[in-house]
Amino acid sequence: MDRFDANFMRPLKLNTIHMNKASYLITPIILFLLSYSLNGQNPVKITNECDCKVVFQDLVNKLEKNYIGLRQKQITNTAKDYEERKQIFEQKSIAVSPENCAEFLDEFLNYFDDGHLHVIERPNYSESELNEYKKSIKEDMLKQDSLNQDIQLGYDTKIDQAKDLIIGNWTDGVSRFIVLKAKDEYHAYIAETSKESIEAGELKAIFKPKDNGYTLRYYSYNYGPVYTRGEIYKNGQLLRAGHVFWKKVKPTYSIPIDEVVDFKKPRLDIINTKTTLLTIPSFEHDFNYFKEFIEENQLYIKNSRNLIIDIRGNRGGNGVYFDLIELFATQNMSGSQGLVLASDDNLAYFERQMQYSKRVYKPVVQRIKNNMGKIVDGPQYPEKKFRISDNLIENVAILTDHGSASASESFILHSKRASSKVKTFGTPTAGMIDYTSVNSLLLNSGKQNILLAYPTSTLHKFIPNQGFNQTGIVPDVQLNEYMNDPIKYITDYFNNN
Repeated sequence: MDRFDANFMRPLKLNTIHMNKASYLITPIILFLLSYSLNGQNPVKITNECDCKVVFQDLVNKLEKNYIGLRQKQITNTAKDYEERKQIFEQKSIAVSPENCAEFLDEFLNYFDDGHLHVIERPNYSESELNEYKKSIKEDMLKQDSLNQDIQLGYDTKIDQAKDLIIGNWTDGVSRFIVLKAKDEYHAYIAETSKESIEAGELKAIFKPKDNGYTLRYYSYNYGPVYTRGEIYKNGQLLRAGHVFWKKVKPTYSIPIDEVVDFKKPRLDIINTKTTLLTIPSFEHDFNYFKEFIEENQLYIKNSRNLIIDIRGNRGGNGVYFDLIELFATQNMSGSQGLVLASDDNLAYFERQMQYSKRVYKPVVQRIKNNMGKIVDGPQYPEKKFRISDNLIENVAILTDHGSASASESFILHSKRASSKVKTFGTPTAGMIDYTSVNSLLLNSGKQNILLAYPTSTLHKFIPNQGFNQTGIVPDVQLNEYMNDPIKYITDYFNNN
């Protein structure tokens, strides 16, 4: 059943939205900027030039020309249900309003169950538009007495199902939020903040439960509304929704006034004389930053007999992790090669990649030029040679959950290919690795500025038959998703084996 809810989007009082073009690295952050009403205000239609039927037709055209996952279905005659779905959504698109178009397109693409295939919408609000949003939020904010009362009700609410895990206190390092249940939705209010001009009691987000996670109406610190989808990971302790990165905290948590806490940063903890814990919440880091972090901590890492690497909730980012793998590598990592669909847009993508390595990308550029419309061999990534060094590491445990995605899954596969010391623990990963190297194309969407993000390459030449998207990467030792202390379990596991 389609999860698209045409009534979910309700615009605020706005006239025109101006858009900026977006660009993407290997793993995009899913971000949809749309418009809503606040607490039941009367909606005022946004004026723009977006015709969702036209946008849908453009999306289908670009999808069929460029997305290798669809072309593989067409070649194997398994795309009949796609054709039927396309006809149904084409008819539906006629009645879809501009402010609902991105969500509608995203629902259409959900057919492929590929986390790297989605649409993005990024409006660039004018100052007057942001002032209107700000005014609406300020007018509807909870007074302190009401906020205190609702916070207490939130503490007392019995959490009896998985969707209720959102209830409680969260922080983004700038503010603390209290999430309360409101009928079939969950509302987040600012309880405490270090941000100037932001006040306690302001509405921060509205969560609506879906089959997998939530749809989210999020208001940035400049009051511009954001629409995205998200889930809770790491045993209920981490919320990821596009660029939204919240950590669950106790009600007594106090916001640092003088600094912003970046919960995406990696950290190292000494568990005991034999065991070190390396927590990596995200690979969305600059290469040099991550390299410096590993260099600063390499002695602690190399002198640990048991190294635990926690990547639960890590939705990916960039391939910055090879310096870490080198510390526990026992062998060189063999090269790899996937497949690419030869198209003009994919040609332009790989021509851009040539600035990083002509040796790797020039051959695939030539193959695309010579075989337009066909599936050809992708970039040939060479063998990765590691400097095998002396260390005390005997065991490397990588802890995963269903939030470990994309570059996190690549990290698992690369680590296992490079070292015989690696064993994975936890629950299966997200399954977002079969199709990689994301490109983005601007759709004919007027000022809505909707882009199609799609992966250009397969992980290897045997995708999808020997892939991971259907199952995720299943860990060597499967743990209960809600185990109280998986770190202790892993520590005991190595001590007893």
